[in-house]
Amino acid sequence: MSTLWGISALSHDAALAVIKDRQLVFASHSERYSRVKNDKNLHWHLIRDALNYGSPEKIFYYEKPFLKLTRNIYARQWDVVDRNLKDKPVTFGPSFDIDLPTNIQALDEIIKRYNIDSCIHFAGSASVAESVEHPALYYKNNVISTIALLDKLLEHDIKTFVYSSSAATYGDPGIKMCKEDDVPKPISAYGGSKLMMEMICRDYMTAYGLSSIGFRYFNAAGADPEAEIGELRDKETHIIPLAITAARQGKTFKMFGNKYNTEDGTCVRDYVHVMDLADAHVKALKYASENLVAEVFNLGSGAPASNKQLLDTVQRHTGKMNIEFHDNRAGDPPYLVADISKAKETLKWTPTQSSIDNVVSTAVQWYNKVHKKDIQ
Repeated sequence: MSTLWGISALSHDAALAVIKDRQLVFASHSERYSRVKNDKNLHWHLIRDALNYGSPEKIFYYEKPFLKLTRNIYARQWDVVDRNLKDKPVTFGPSFDIDLPTNIQALDEIIKRYNIDSCIHFAGSASVAESVEHPALYYKNNVISTIALLDKLLEHDIKTFVYSSSAATYGDPGIKMCKEDDVPKPISAYGGSKLMMEMICRDYMTAYGLSSIGFRYFNAAGADPEAEIGELRDKETHIIPLAITAARQGKTFKMFGNKYNTEDGTCVRDYVHVMDLADAHVKALKYASENLVAEVFNLGSGAPASNKQLLDTVQRHTGKMNIEFHDNRAGDPPYLVADISKAKETLKWTPTQSSIDNVVSTAVQWYNKVHKKDIQ
């Protein structure tokens, strides 16, 4: 009698199945043992139970498709890459998992293969609180990796570059709207790393002719109106998905800070819908390709919303939640709202989907689609 194992792990919802003499005799998920939802790691108790049916003669391992494609690219197996992309069309285009700067050379083949002539750079670490505790991570990932990327682009004569900066570059601006010509005073390593990226791009324009636009995002939020894509992280840090999760799963939401010098005591932020952000990036690519620039623009709605107002909006769409207040968090300014007049005038960009109600409602719609079984 032959014993075969089928394993899926390290991407999402690890599982193991045992087939003995062509019959399925065992199958289970790691999350049943670890009690961690969608646990990607193969739990040793799962392996122990599978061994009750005998040691496997063969093991078949399911490899995450895009990781497999990346391995094919490293091996220059272009016939396999083309066949997979043709047979399995991807709604949002081909995706490759490359670690910068460690595997920067992998970009050479991708750039040549797809005749890339411009770059939009979203990658990086993005948590104010984490950056306060682990600043080295942020300078390595956001600054050093960006330099490696820029140098590789210039090797291929790619000189149109749009990238993610952040409103965190302003630090604590006081109770006023932020303008791009305000003196930046970041109060976290995250904000500092983004400011360094802006300075690097200005120097690269002067020295190498790189045309760049950096967007100082305020609070990017919301989801695709058709719920095709939205926020989904292994470790969530953003307030809206955290609040929706707490409300839908009947958990207590932890609010950091209700003693700020604001009208209701909570932080005031500026939420901008991801669909409006997408529109801005398309306009920026065109502008940067037609003009030699090293500009930064605020991207927000221009409309302030306190954390209390935000949670009230979430509860209108999800029902009541329990809220537990904690001390103010290091690195969080009390008020951060964008003056977006420069983007309106220069890029002819105006946010049309960034009302706080639309931001929250599309995020709730996305959550409902992804987490149907969790909704109470």
